[in-house]
Amino acid sequence: MGVEGIGASVVRKEDRRFTTGKGRYVDDIKLQGMTHAHFIRSPHAHAKVKGIDSSAAMKMPGVVGVLTGQQIVDDKVGNLICGWAITSKDGTPMKMGAWPAMAPETVRFVGQAVAVVIAETRNQAKDAAEAVVVDYEELPVVADIRSALKPGAPQLHPEAPGNVIYDWHIGDEAAVKDAFGKAANVVTLELTNNRLVPNAMEPRAAIAEYDEAEEHFTLYTTSQNPHVARLVLSAFYNIAPEHKLRVIAPDVGGGFGSKIYIYPEEMVALWACKKVRRPVKWTGDRTEAFLTDAHGRDHISKAEMAFDKDNKIIGLRVKTHANLGAYMSLFSSSVPT
Repeated sequence: MGVEGIGASVVRKEDRRFTTGKGRYVDDIKLQGMTHAHFIRSPHAHAKVKGIDSSAAMKMPGVVGVLTGQQIVDDKVGNLICGWAITSKDGTPMKMGAWPAMAPETVRFVGQAVAVVIAETRNQAKDAAEAVVVDYEELPVVADIRSALKPGAPQLHPEAPGNVIYDWHIGDEAAVKDAFGKAANVVTLELTNNRLVPNAMEPRAAIAEYDEAEEHFTLYTTSQNPHVARLVLSAFYNIAPEHKLRVIAPDVGGGFGSKIYIYPEEMVALWACKKVRRPVKWTGDRTEAFLTDAHGRDHISKAEMAFDKDNKIIGLRVKTHANLGAYMSLFSSSVPT
């Protein structure tokens, strides 16, 4: 006889449709007149975009349009934001470089989109992307934190001299210094918290639709955060007023934090569907996921603990250098702070 009421285990009701293949994910959704997007991404970690020639691609079967980073900037679609502003210990605000949804002039990581091909099918979009010629001027790069902080290192953003976005601290510095000054013993440990790439079962995806009669957008997206996505897309990215934008998160195949963010592909799909006057669908592949999903960690830390003569802990001091990547994502500043 089963136990009922408060404290009883609750039987899951959703398993049957998943185990019988009846889940409904973004990639399962098909809209009338839907087109498919494929992004053209930089093979370089740092480069100037000197020019984009899409003339050959536009003549290929099924191609509806080729849209560039300069066009999305010209249409005044906002840059991606960081929702957690950190103030440095000297009182200055963090020095964050602008992150456009597609790069108009400069790419700052391998995989950053510079253009998108819209076509009748996904394969037609991928084929046409091969015909788009992007003229890059490669710029110097560094690949690790220590190299980025060395004097004379290549500068990623002019807004962040020395490649430092903020220098933040917490705690009682004077008391800690005093504790270490009178410590009988100090133990030091250097830690490398490795960089990681999220890899959910379901890659990120987005479908955007624009209703011209109602001037209303609908976005289907693999999001852990559809309410925040709607707020941010309307309030900061100039996609549409909030009452003219609906964000739907159907079944989501894993996220673990990586699908909390608002990503460039969602913004581009919304912008592009109005440009081509048809629904636009994008589903990422594993390579795109490794290159463009929000990475984690990549910290180098030196930790010190001070003890008195009786081995009682009297002080703790940690200094961390955190690699925040090419751009600040929605919550990236909160991780090392």
